[in-house]
Amino acid sequence: MPYLIFSDFKKQIQQDNLLQIIGNDLAVLNTAELQAIEEAYGYLTQKYLTDQEFTDTLPWAYAATYKATDRVYLDATAYSAQSTYALHALTLYNNDVYICTTAIGTAEAWNAAHWQKLGAQYDLFFGTYPKPLFDYQAAYVVGDQVFWKDKVYTCKVATIEPGQSIQYGKIQNIPLPNVFPDDPVNGAIYWQQLSTYSIPAGTLPTNTTYWTAGDNRTQSVLMIVIDITLFHLHSRISPRNIPDLRKDRYTNAIQMLQAFARGEMTAKLPVIQPKSGQRIRYGGNVKNQNSY
Repeated sequence: MPYLIFSDFKKQIQQDNLLQIIGNDLAVLNTAELQAIEEAYGYLTQKYLTDQEFTDTLPWAYAATYKATDRVYLDATAYSAQSTYALHALTLYNNDVYICTTAIGTAEAWNAAHWQKLGAQYDLFFGTYPKPLFDYQAAYVVGDQVFWKDKVYTCKVATIEPGQSIQYGKIQNIPLPNVFPDDPVNGAIYWQQLSTYSIPAGTLPTNTTYWTAGDNRTQSVLMIVIDITLFHLHSRISPRNIPDLRKDRYTNAIQMLQAFARGEMTAKLPVIQPKSGQRIRYGGNVKNQNSY
């Protein structure tokens, strides 16, 4: 699962040094990354939607169909004046990625009129939500539209505030403010599914209706995964001679994950709905709400 891309490591290590550590074998790097993700996953999974964070980061492809939050980056092979190119083929020229707008059937020198620039190599994009993400704590009125698990829904029954909740007896018995759109029992009563959402094949990443330029990975988690990956790579070479920098950054990464897990720090990650994995569970009788 390529959560990281090779250019991510530039933030922590020079490319030549990284290639030396892995012996120019990207499979070694991928294995260390998977170990790092599994380590981070174990600390975060009780509170956060880790499966939504640790998704693939893949090269954008013209013929592929994507979903909201899918993450892609620009990359292609360098342009060759001795090659031919089909319509919509990608190429790299002066560190920028281009898409072919006019099929090139005979070899030719670079002709900008036949290409459309998409962005710089390794630029990141992610699929935009078509509607606001459903929030079980929000207040909805009839006709509001939300996005939830690849589908768009419209509200059929407005959010009802609990108000006087004494009838529930215990605080933990008070129902959630909203029914989830995919609830197997009541979802269809409260929400109408309008469509299953996807980004059509051939939609360029420069199309801001469907794509957002940037990185939707949580940057603190990204840094943690890079640090843990580099620590494991150095451990593979010489377990007894790991550079102090890598040991210190690995220790700091684990301490940060532990702080996220204990609730002492909050990661900018999508949180499980409804909230779970809290340090303190509450309960007790519902208090009377009297007014005179």
